[in-house]
Amino acid sequence: MRLAPDHAATLAAMAAAHRHGHTQVNQCQTIRHWQPSAATYCYQTHIAVADQHRDRLEWLTDVFFNAATLTRQPWYPQFAGGSSQTPGETPSPGISRHQFIWGRFHVGLPSPRYYRQLVSLARPDASTAVIVARSVTEGPPLPAGARLAYTLDPNGEVLHWENGRIHWHHICCTPGIALLPGRLDRWFINSLRRLGLDRAERDTYRAEAEGLRDWLQSAEPEDALDFTH
Repeated sequence: MRLAPDHAATLAAMAAAHRHGHTQVNQCQTIRHWQPSAATYCYQTHIAVADQHRDRLEWLTDVFFNAATLTRQPWYPQFAGGSSQTPGETPSPGISRHQFIWGRFHVGLPSPRYYRQLVSLARPDASTAVIVARSVTEGPPLPAGARLAYTLDPNGEVLHWENGRIHWHHICCTPGIALLPGRLDRWFINSLRRLGLDRAERDTYRAEAEGLRDWLQSAEPEDALDFTH
């Protein structure tokens, strides 16, 4: 938990650099870079959604922080439920809220993949929210037979409001999808990425960004939400 403030600052800086370089509205962009500390690639996806009132930032921050307890995620159909648990420990300085969660996702394989994470919310300024998601071993019990996949730092979401637009940054660093054991999984996905065979991965990020845009620009996006608790 003590690492969350530093990871939040890293995510905020990465997001700011991306949106300053990608200024198109309602169109997403995914870029990647090699992350030495994770020995794999980190993918950054950004979209600026137009015609959004500033008050919606607070609402959307709460939605993303509690996304694991939604019955469905309107922007991401692959989500198939989750659970959360509030830690007893007080959040680190600079972190306003935190919780343990797990989420289940259909990733085009015979069985879904589970991500078990500590989710930490930071508010570096009034117009920005950073949600750090770190793989952990603690949290609510997993269903029997759950197949775990993992993320590495830097990983999480950044939401930013400016000039009537909500900017969404999805920063994802994962070494694989638990298809092969241990290091073989990382080697396999790194090989696909180096050979440019990561189209399915990029398509997932694009579909998620476009899904978020379409949902936010729909008539009543708030009505599409139902939390399990």
